[in-house]
Amino acid sequence: MPPARSQSSEEGGALFADSAGQPWAGRTFDASTSGYEDDQGEEASGLVEAIRVFRAGDGLPRPPRSQAAVIEAFSSARLLVPLVAEAGQTAVDHYGRTVDKTQELAIVTVTAPDGRTALPVFTSVAAMASWNPAARPVPNEARRIALSAAAEGTDLLIIDPTSATEFVVRRPAVWAIAQGSPWASPFDTDTDTDTDTDAEIGGAPHGDRDSSPLLAEFRVAVLGEPAVVSLALVQGDPDARLAAPEVTVVLALAPGLDREALALLLARLQDRWAQSALIADRVDSLSIRLIAA
Repeated sequence: MPPARSQSSEEGGALFADSAGQPWAGRTFDASTSGYEDDQGEEASGLVEAIRVFRAGDGLPRPPRSQAAVIEAFSSARLLVPLVAEAGQTAVDHYGRTVDKTQELAIVTVTAPDGRTALPVFTSVAAMASWNPAARPVPNEARRIALSAAAEGTDLLIIDPTSATEFVVRRPAVWAIAQGSPWASPFDTDTDTDTDTDAEIGGAPHGDRDSSPLLAEFRVAVLGEPAVVSLALVQGDPDARLAAPEVTVVLALAPGLDREALALLLARLQDRWAQSALIADRVDSLSIRLIAA
């Protein structure tokens, strides 16, 4: 993503300005953006506070529902979508140089580390300006943004990229918000406690997880596979920064598998998981870690 750039300033303090150098302070959004006529681009306080509470736990074990408060706050928040100027029609001047005759404003998307398209959204004009001071903010409600992202095949929304309040909203949450449905973490089960950080299937130290449809779906995939002693689901990206796939599937395997048998086992399991509509709905992405039983 573009690095932070310097902000315009005047005597008496820094001012966030648009691409024409006009400060945002004291301005409101155009009346055509219904419902935001008096909005000056100040931070969406409820969402920002939820992210700050979440960020206070960075690097620590997180309960499975730790992201739920952020997603809930996001689903009802006003966000700012960045527009940037792109060249429209071009021409060649009398020096032989290509110049822009017109410019058009376009919504910005970025490429995530896994190659998918992500849409940056911002909680305030200040957060957007620290990312790209040339971007122009367009306010909208989270559900409309999620609907548009889902329609365009954009799986990821990145809140306040490069800032202290950065947070990634993954595909299952984007779809849930777009549909007006509650989002459930893939680590939620009916028997979870607030201190659980993983879910394990087979020799389950956290108790019987039969009440969780998602965990039961993973369990079905390993039935009839004697080489799989246990299967655990671990948070792959607990800090919600796209550092890794969302879910890590930890397979504890019995000894004695050769390379070919292991490859065939993993291919069977991955094929079964790929065919599960429930896993597709609840899990954004996953990786596999193998351990000895």
